[in-house]
Amino acid sequence: MTTVISFLIVLGVLIFIHELGHFAVAKAAGVGVEKFSLGFGPKIISVRRGETEYRISAVPFGGYVKMVGESPDEDVAEEDKKKSFAAKPISIRSLIVAAGSVMNLVLALVLFPLIFMLGIKVPAYFEGPPEVGYVSHGSAAEKAGIRRGDTVEEVNGERVEGWEGIYKATALNAEGPLRLLILREGERTDVVVNPPAGDGYGFYPPMPPVIGGLSKGFPAEKAGLKPGDRIKAVDGQPISHWVELQEVIKSSGRERTFLVERDGRSFEAKITAVWNSEMKSYLVGVMQVEETVIRSYGFFESVGLGVKKAGELVILLFAVIKGLFSGAYSVKTLGGPIMIAQVAGRAAESGAVELMSIIAFLSLQIGIINLFPIPVLDGGHLFFFLIERIKGKPVSEKILGISQQVGMALLIALMVFVTWNDVLRLFR
Repeated sequence: MTTVISFLIVLGVLIFIHELGHFAVAKAAGVGVEKFSLGFGPKIISVRRGETEYRISAVPFGGYVKMVGESPDEDVAEEDKKKSFAAKPISIRSLIVAAGSVMNLVLALVLFPLIFMLGIKVPAYFEGPPEVGYVSHGSAAEKAGIRRGDTVEEVNGERVEGWEGIYKATALNAEGPLRLLILREGERTDVVVNPPAGDGYGFYPPMPPVIGGLSKGFPAEKAGLKPGDRIKAVDGQPISHWVELQEVIKSSGRERTFLVERDGRSFEAKITAVWNSEMKSYLVGVMQVEETVIRSYGFFESVGLGVKKAGELVILLFAVIKGLFSGAYSVKTLGGPIMIAQVAGRAAESGAVELMSIIAFLSLQIGIINLFPIPVLDGGHLFFFLIERIKGKPVSEKILGISQQVGMALLIALMVFVTWNDVLRLFR
């Protein structure tokens, strides 16, 4: 029930804000608004105030504002012609159409700073020194001479105070060579980590091998493991890091003996990993527990961090779109309504800040994507207005109708595809 309610709250906020933008600018421009609907299809409830009917409709995946004279060929009563959308200058019509996406962007830019002020969860190791907790065997970091216990002081000449700084530096470096200044037993040394294309650097922060969750039906659950269990050893090999545990599990599908610590007592469990063709590795069905702390910021710092976060997500969005077209990312990673509902449900269970984060993230994506010049989307309407400005007359109703049908077909196909992805993900 939490998942359903959270999903409806998230959708409701996003749709309301978007349609409120269209509505408010239309009213301010003197355009008559006949309907303001959250959802499509048959109405569930409605109320009329003045000329506008406010309604909640049965299909929650969107909404609309019906304005007087939206189409050039629409019959408009003589007394309503001054309030007609089609009769307004292109500049006014463009403002009305763009206002929905702008409101989504504004919502994101308001929520992100608020989230930072209220406090965000960050990994507990962000609060400590940038000490290396584990180095993968055979990795670029091991070949460069990095060892467990080393403290990273600089990355590519820039001083870092914690693992957050290392993550940012490596993300911007895009897996290129890293020049690190390492502190080891009181002595400083320079090392260069140069991973092969597609491989990671291979050094990690402290991550204890403590189970945070279990995949239903997988070997770990069947063997009686529980969240909170700590893996001390596998087949007599001591385990001190989560990545080390992952490497041991992925290496073989034979039966292994896990030494498990629970509530101060140790016991052994026999577990045989299963092969997962999608992940192309052996799995036992354990998920990491991540210790977190709450970090909050002052007003001005939160504004700066919020704007920066929004900018990073915009860059990430276009990087993902580019990756989908280039083949760097699989279309199977795309999610639809079911994934959004699941994420919203988990966020709601974690707290109001997490739910706000989901709303801010989705609002930013909706605001940008809606401005793409694709028929049916706001950007498609703006594109046709641009053509009208250049030609000096509106695009013909025939071309407009065909393009809208094509755009709608593409949108429905995408919705079916991502929903199918969600269904497959549920079964997996």
